[in-house]
Amino acid sequence: MAYLCLCYNQAMIKIAIVEDQEKWIKLISAFLERYKKETGAAFSTVFFADGSKFISSFKGDYQLVFMDVARPVRDGIKASKELRKIDKDVCLVFLTERAQYAVEGYEVNAYDFLIKPMEYDLFKVKRNKFLSHIQSGKDDFLLVNGKNGIHKIKVSEIHYVESRKHYIYFHCEEETYRRRGSLDSLKKVLKENGFSDINRSLVVNLAFVDNYSPTEVVVCKETLPLSRIYKAAFLNDLTKYFGNRQ
Repeated sequence: MAYLCLCYNQAMIKIAIVEDQEKWIKLISAFLERYKKETGAAFSTVFFADGSKFISSFKGDYQLVFMDVARPVRDGIKASKELRKIDKDVCLVFLTERAQYAVEGYEVNAYDFLIKPMEYDLFKVKRNKFLSHIQSGKDDFLLVNGKNGIHKIKVSEIHYVESRKHYIYFHCEEETYRRRGSLDSLKKVLKENGFSDINRSLVVNLAFVDNYSPTEVVVCKETLPLSRIYKAAFLNDLTKYFGNRQ
């Protein structure tokens, strides 16, 4: 059965910190509390003692991940590689006592690194940089199971969503993902991202609509049935969508 997690953009930033040494946990916690008091930033923090526990519990809902990469048996490097198989976009920051480990960040598209021990002033500058990077991304995500495990996909990259026999199908460019559930539970986030109903079981991404007729809608060269009941609302949504893009 596929697993689904909705990851909405929100003011509250969720941070995961993978670190096993108590002294660094205390230091980072103190820095984050000081930063919160000085800036009024809203965020929540969860600590993990090792990378495997972090990966096994990952649900796609963290915007920032601090990863200790100089842990025993290089667990952090392995966890970072596994993380990128699931989520290629989350802001990943290496924590290390040795600068040479930072070079390995290029392999997993790490956004930056922090050398331990660190001063608060540098931490604050870096933290502002991380927040700007996070806030520049405005996509909502779905975390689903695919052919090769769990994947985090952008809602904006879904061509259309189909409901069939108690399952939801997410049709994307390279793969179709499946999940047991109700399409109605997703309608709110889909419509906020430019989707429109064309019949009771199909919701299309207006960005991928190639053409339409009184009875059909063409999405990425696939012809889908347009119900008479939904036609007026669909055309209204389509007109608004392209009008807002001009």
